Amino acid sequence: MKDRYTKTAFETAIDSARRETLSRTYYVTLWRAVSWYGGPEEGGWWGRDNIPEQTARFNTREDAETALRAVEGLAERMEQEAQNAHGDQCLRELEWLDERGLEADFLPEPDGPEEFFVTLSEDPPRAEYGERGYS
Repeated sequence: MKDRYTKTAFETAIDSARRETLSRTYYVTLWRAVSWYGGPEEGGWWGRDNIPEQTARFNTREDAETALRAVEGLAERMEQEAQNAHGDQCLRELEWLDERGLEADFLPEPDGPEEFFVTLSEDPPRAEYGERGYS
């Protein structure tokens, strides 16, 4: 009798664990981080918005981790491209100022370059917006 109880209890625990594992969802998200200049107060301040660009859903952590590693390479390439584009834009602005004999503070402070990163989570991604001083 005790063996039957133990077997039934064991099978119930296993079934419960399987259902819990099968019901889990993992999200791999490629994020774009946008740094922005908030203003000159107190020596200048910056904010940052984190925006999910792309998300994929997985049923197993192993599959999600495999995807995460693949997307990390993409994020690195995208970040390098964004840094190059930001540097090129800053250089064009400096040349424009120089051609006109203007000081650098003639133009507003540029926002920072975009950054890219990847996360793995059990919760769907939600955009995160930095606190604006004027909100």
